[in-house]
Amino acid sequence: MDKRYRPRTGSEEVAYRQHAFVTIMKHPEWPFYQVARYLRTELHLTLQEMAKLTRLASQTIQKMEQEDSNPTLGSMQKLL
Repeated sequence: MDKRYRPRTGSEEVAYRQHAFVTIMKHPEWPFYQVARYLRTELHLTLQEMAKLTRLASQTIQKMEQEDSNPTLGSMQKLL
């Protein structure tokens, strides 16, 4: 978890993840780069932490969060 935020309990973390996915599902118009950025920031994860969880390189995640990104289907599946 990003050190700028207080640590969450397990149940709080589950609630935040559920809320993030519900929000993403409510906004099908969001392009993928916006979904990727929202998911990571909503969960208060650094690029390195998200990379560790998804087994993607932090540079890959960083590129996925850019408007002109063109991620592979496999990378998108790992992120979600």
